Amino acid sequence: MNSDDNKLEISYVPDDPDFGQEEQIQRRNEDSGHDLKKKPHRKPTSKTKVQEKVIEKLTKERDEFKDKFIRNLAEIDNFRKRIQKEKEEYQKYALGDFLKELLVITDNLERALKVKEGESTASSIISGVEMIYRQFMETLSKNGVMEISAINEPFDPNIHQALSKEESSNVSQPTVTEIYQKGFMYNDKLLRPTLVKVAIPPDPDTVLDNTDE
Repeated sequence: MNSDDNKLEISYVPDDPDFGQEEQIQRRNEDSGHDLKKKPHRKPTSKTKVQEKVIEKLTKERDEFKDKFIRNLAEIDNFRKRIQKEKEEYQKYALGDFLKELLVITDNLERALKVKEGESTASSIISGVEMIYRQFMETLSKNGVMEISAINEPFDPNIHQALSKEESSNVSQPTVTEIYQKGFMYNDKLLRPTLVKVAIPPDPDTVLDNTDE
């Protein structure tokens, strides 16, 4: 027998029994250049691009609104602080002009006190005091302080305060007949009531409010 006849030509190698079925399939795929686990890359569709642009636009608008909101808050806070400061400044110096006018009256009073005895008669002193009084009342008037009219006026408990009363047949309603202390209004608001004496008609049913007697 020829020795060449004993040689077996092997054209197929069976699956290795030492490998499992999945490992054998994977090795075959690797040999053929395929990877079943690798997913194909998907190109973005036109719909996806539109959605991305919408999201980008909304994000930009959100950031702009947030920035404007923060700036507005800062402006409001600055405005509040400025108003508060102006209010404090006004309250602190509101009486500045009024006090300057009072200083002029103070100067006149000081001059009157410096007059030596014998250099001025009583009449001139009285006239000087009257001038200072008129000047003072004019200053009050210019600053909204007005004297309340009371004599022979009907009694008004809103602006008059009765300290005493008397019956009188000459009046048909409670009427102010005497002033104990002048009252004043400040810009249509009661600054101080007028202390008065009131005449009332001789009627036992007449009731006078705000009477201290």
